[in-house]
Amino acid sequence: MRSQLFLVTTLLVGALSVGGCGNLPFLSQGNAQPTASPAASSGNAATPAPPTSAAEQPTQAPENTSAPTMPAIPLPTGGTPSAPPIGGAPTIPIPQSQANLAQLESYRMTVVSKMSGKTTDGKTIDSQTTYTQAMHRPSKTGYTLVVEDKPGAPSTRSELYSVGDMLYIYQRQDGKEICQPGMMAGMGDMLRGIADAMTAPVQTGTAQLVNSGETVNGVLTDRYTLDQETINQFGATVEKADLWVARDGGYLVKYDLTIKVTSNTAGWAEMLGGGAQVSEGTIVYNWTLEDINKTTITLPSVCNEQTVGVDLPLPQGTVVDIAMPNTTMGKVNTSIDSVLSFFKTEYPKLGYELTYEYGDAQNGYILEFKKGSDQVMVQFSPMPDGSVQITLSRS
Repeated sequence: MRSQLFLVTTLLVGALSVGGCGNLPFLSQGNAQPTASPAASSGNAATPAPPTSAAEQPTQAPENTSAPTMPAIPLPTGGTPSAPPIGGAPTIPIPQSQANLAQLESYRMTVVSKMSGKTTDGKTIDSQTTYTQAMHRPSKTGYTLVVEDKPGAPSTRSELYSVGDMLYIYQRQDGKEICQPGMMAGMGDMLRGIADAMTAPVQTGTAQLVNSGETVNGVLTDRYTLDQETINQFGATVEKADLWVARDGGYLVKYDLTIKVTSNTAGWAEMLGGGAQVSEGTIVYNWTLEDINKTTITLPSVCNEQTVGVDLPLPQGTVVDIAMPNTTMGKVNTSIDSVLSFFKTEYPKLGYELTYEYGDAQNGYILEFKKGSDQVMVQFSPMPDGSVQITLSRS
């Protein structure tokens, strides 16, 4: 039982840790927009094929460091520039990476962050993280891949699939495929919300129009660059800060940022050096949205072979909150006495013998059933809201 509960924690931590990777001082700290969750389409909708190209390049993330929160500026509702200021180019508030993505059926987002430089004692800094996130909204499927690489350290690869409320932790080890599935009510919506909000590549501010009508990744865009006031907020030398916004839809299609760091650059130097004093360095951040409304995601076959939960009956009206291999957890709005009666009556009808019983109506019960080599443990206890929490596990 402990191992199953540990898996639940692993699923959540894995999902959230992916969301936290690559945090940089220029990442927006707020204004995340909720993700629309359209109803799943009928039939066999597009399924996630793992993104290729950049996703296959090994990468390693630097240690996360706390970043100052930048002042919030309202998100744009589209990509149309405002009226040009006197003597200047048209400007727009910077669109965060998750802004307006809910209108897209599918897409593949790739974020590559590279850090290079030297410490004051002459050591080389060289690290890269590639984050890939694919989404297909009609089928409520998603794919996340984080590949990290740093010279002198083993490469790491974190790979997640989601289908509705099902989450799959996928691994390839020694030529074998391993897939750990788990279901949690609301997991799908949570993951989609995190995925859309986790990769905001720019702090709040304003960008000036540079060129209209550039086609990027098959999308007609307008190219902007951060204005000087926004650049000044970085507290570092910005060598490049260009972003491309979709003319129709106002979503971010591409963003390129290059920052030069010195030992006197507060915040950036500490992050770049990972605790070591930095003499100089460069941070390059490339964000791109591709395969817009063309992305498909295919769940690996080894994941399809996995089953979750225990295929035994629960009291009528039980709502399953969590299901994992050989474990089901749920809640039912009834009395604990009726739950006790259900298991002691219905399971013997299925050939299960009650071999152990412990507990009371105030604290809950533990029942153990056996049918040949199949052993099932049932735990249930009253909740403050009057419902009964049930855990069914098979060993």
